[in-house]
Amino acid sequence: MSQVKQKSTSSTRTELSKRSENVIALGKKLVEELALEPGVDTLGRWMAHYVAELIDAADNVMTDPSLRSQAREKCCEAIIKLWDHRSALPSSSRPLSNLDGVLEAIKNIRTKKNPWTMLSSQDVKRIGGEWMGFAKTVEDAGLKMCRISILTAIAEASFGKEQSWLQEHRGMLSKEEIEIIEALDGWLSQQKKWRSMENEVSIIDIQPAERRQRIVEEIRILVEEINTSFSSIQTKGSG
Repeated sequence: MSQVKQKSTSSTRTELSKRSENVIALGKKLVEELALEPGVDTLGRWMAHYVAELIDAADNVMTDPSLRSQAREKCCEAIIKLWDHRSALPSSSRPLSNLDGVLEAIKNIRTKKNPWTMLSSQDVKRIGGEWMGFAKTVEDAGLKMCRISILTAIAEASFGKEQSWLQEHRGMLSKEEIEIIEALDGWLSQQKKWRSMENEVSIIDIQPAERRQRIVEEIRILVEEINTSFSSIQTKGSG
């Protein structure tokens, strides 16, 4: 056997071994998540028990190298089949499950087209008048409150758990799952200037213990801006 062929065979074995380790690590996570899920039905618990037995056999039971290799192969096949049908797994046992509601809301927001939104400064100036100024104030403040609220919902929906899927099992995730997690992470990491804080900071960088207080204060200030603009219209109307 030539040296090149020996290196190629060795490299292939290393890649297969690494792939096997990654798949079994994924299986262990699925077993753990299924076991912790209170709503898992009998079939779900059976699957968790079955995969756990295969993992145990692949890791510990088989002493003969050939039999152990067969056990690992059987184990990996079962885990991959289970993973391929992850959309049917209980919520906590699959990526992005904690964000199902948030992602659906974002999808609805992005697909809806409303002609009464996104007023530009040019629109306000061209039409003019106090009502256009009020409309712009309401829209700007409303969009900010909506964005802050959605990002806070993502941050509070155990997003750290979603990031762990990416960090620990990236090779097993679909392209769409990777893109969604990375996009959400990017949104949460964006620093912005807050009216209630001196420095620019991202929502994810605000400690959970003080996040709600900061968010509530920010929204209170935005509501105050709307009230001030509305009071101005009321005053002129009664004058």
